[in-house]
Amino acid sequence: MNLIPIETPEDFNLAKQFVIPHEETCISLASLVRRKSEDLFFISKSNIPSTLNELLGIISLEHTIYFCIPNPNLISAEELTLQIRPLQKKEIKCISGEYSGVELLTNVSSSNIKQTCHYKMMIYENTKQNKIELSDNENIIRCTENDIDNLTFLQKEYMKNEIVIPGKKISDAEAAIMLRQILKNQLCLALICNGDFVAKANTNAIGINYIQIGGVFTHPLYRNNGYASALIQTICNRSIKANKKAALFVKEKNMDAFSIYQKLGFSECAHYAIAYF
Repeated sequence: MNLIPIETPEDFNLAKQFVIPHEETCISLASLVRRKSEDLFFISKSNIPSTLNELLGIISLEHTIYFCIPNPNLISAEELTLQIRPLQKKEIKCISGEYSGVELLTNVSSSNIKQTCHYKMMIYENTKQNKIELSDNENIIRCTENDIDNLTFLQKEYMKNEIVIPGKKISDAEAAIMLRQILKNQLCLALICNGDFVAKANTNAIGINYIQIGGVFTHPLYRNNGYASALIQTICNRSIKANKKAALFVKEKNMDAFSIYQKLGFSECAHYAIAYF
């Protein structure tokens, strides 16, 4: 088994072919392939892979490790460790993807896991755009950098509740840095009620045939008004218009959110996990 850098146009074309059948569970990795990012590697049976049959997976060796490994049982953790460690230039902060692959890759890492969060991966099954009804005092906008101050509280609370190890504090500056990255590379929407930013949602990965939704948060004082649903439906409508499918993941224990997503037209497709170091 070998880790081979993905560098040439031919490499990226092969990587795209490999990822597409599995994309719904590795949209972040697919987005890196689409953008021809650096630090992508084939997990290959041969030294110079040229066909899909020679590939066991694709992995990114960044601070966050994303991957597409359809059958982890075919890969030896010991062999993969020997291949990865000489190539790993950046400290691993987390591993994100389908649970079976995360389990394999945490055995490869020399770092200590602080926490593993488990999620249900869900895909949007509807193929037609649904109408969104709002009151006269409510509207949905696409956010720009001019909206960072209005979004900071929502982003900060989202990070604190959804993606940060419990007990770790998040500053306004950290939330603003994350927002700038989102606004630069993703679609970010906010629902405004009587002039106040009360809910947000964004894409966190734009793949080849899929987009992944994340960053969904409603101000506690404005919950149970259907605002998160309206934002998610708006993103789904836009994805349909762009001929892409939508997916998201929700914490396994968050059954209220799971039920909301089901009512919107999402169905469970995989066990997703994020291991933090």
